[in-house]
Amino acid sequence: MTYGLVSLSIIMMIAVACPIITQLIPGKPMPQTVLLLAFGAIFGPFILDKIWVTKAVELLSEPGLAFLFQLDVVLGAFAAGFILRFVTPNGNHTLNLKLEGVGHGFLIPVFFVVSGASIDVKAVVANPALLITFIIMLLVHAVPIFVATTLDHRVNPLDPQDKLTVSLYCTTALPLIVAVTSLAVQGGTMHQTTASTLVAAGAVTVFLMPLLGGLTSKLMKGETRLIAPTA
Repeated sequence: MTYGLVSLSIIMMIAVACPIITQLIPGKPMPQTVLLLAFGAIFGPFILDKIWVTKAVELLSEPGLAFLFQLDVVLGAFAAGFILRFVTPNGNHTLNLKLEGVGHGFLIPVFFVVSGASIDVKAVVANPALLITFIIMLLVHAVPIFVATTLDHRVNPLDPQDKLTVSLYCTTALPLIVAVTSLAVQGGTMHQTTASTLVAAGAVTVFLMPLLGGLTSKLMKGETRLIAPTA
């Protein structure tokens, strides 16, 4: 019980500190989710061993995001939402804000910190080839997205640089990766080392792909400005 309380206290301090740190970083190159994972990994059992993933911690972390993939929790959430809609048929803006505040300000940060604590950093560092492979696989995912935007024949199509930027941004699937790998490890269908590497690759893409998208957009727009006067 003491381990659970200590872990939850550290997790809550991390959840409070990460948004503040994110706002203080010039240009905000580091998303909050990456910081949550990083601090979770640092304070987790594989490095500082200050966060222990006890039953109490799992009870609070799972509803944060993994409920999207667990049928029993989904049915419970559906029933709760049905009852709330029956009690307040016209909706309640204040209640909705409070529920979103609890979800985004507490449950989801707890989930990401606990997921970060499950990352075996030493295993990731020991196998950089696997990490690079996963990053390349995520990057390749931008190709079908770019093709889809190219085949879009709407009245106002995107410029080529915007298509490339959108494609790169769409490769950042960290929440989905964290949720799926967490459930896979719990179900015994994925080794913790593989899950750690996948989550690390997803974390890298979260800040790498937007940087690449912004860089390519600036380069392509710069080339367009250089070519335009000669036309």
